[in-house]
Amino acid sequence: MKLTVFLFTIPAVVFAVSFSDNFESYPIGSDLNSSSYWFASDSSGSFIIADEGGNNTAETVWNGGKITAYACIGSSVWSDGTIGCDVEFTGSQAMFSLITRINSSSYECFAGGIYTAAPPVCATFIAYVNSTGDYTILTQDTFYPMNENIWYTLDFEVTGSDTVDLSLSVNGSVNSTYHYTEHTLSPGLSGVAAGYDAGSEPWFNIDNFHVVNTSQPLARVTFGGIKALFR
Repeated sequence: MKLTVFLFTIPAVVFAVSFSDNFESYPIGSDLNSSSYWFASDSSGSFIIADEGGNNTAETVWNGGKITAYACIGSSVWSDGTIGCDVEFTGSQAMFSLITRINSSSYECFAGGIYTAAPPVCATFIAYVNSTGDYTILTQDTFYPMNENIWYTLDFEVTGSDTVDLSLSVNGSVNSTYHYTEHTLSPGLSGVAAGYDAGSEPWFNIDNFHVVNTSQPLARVTFGGIKALFR
């Protein structure tokens, strides 16, 4: 899987803010980017608002391809903090990731999430994605059990500059960590991505997306192109 391109502009002056979205304000059946809080490039999949027992969630819909991803504009631009959400899934050989520090000029980012190899055999991973869209798995840890149709809470924490400390938690327990020194990455946007390699179409369902920023507000950042889709 590789990355593809987000192309959009946002105001030149933006500030890092904490953000949450439980999707309750969206009409059932609407696309996630119907809100000004989210942006998706033209891709082969999307997140559609669904009703799960009276609770709004955002679930994957595949439109002939194997990738969907969204940037969260609502949380603005940030450096240090935690991005997270609740996620459930059905299917194997599929990936869901939280993406952070999406860089405006180099298009790099960090990704942390789960790979559903053959449930309940799954793995958590932390990756670095370079400017050409190729990604390097920095660390991968098997997590047992991770079953289909069960909600899990994922949190991906990113802090530091000379050394970037990356940490992925499942249900409040740290499962994967990495101390990265090669590419620190500038402050950037965050978001979510899902995709699969082969077989039948998987299904990911997310809720309670949140970004908690711990850094000082940023003064001025101008965005032109953002690359943030696995494929």
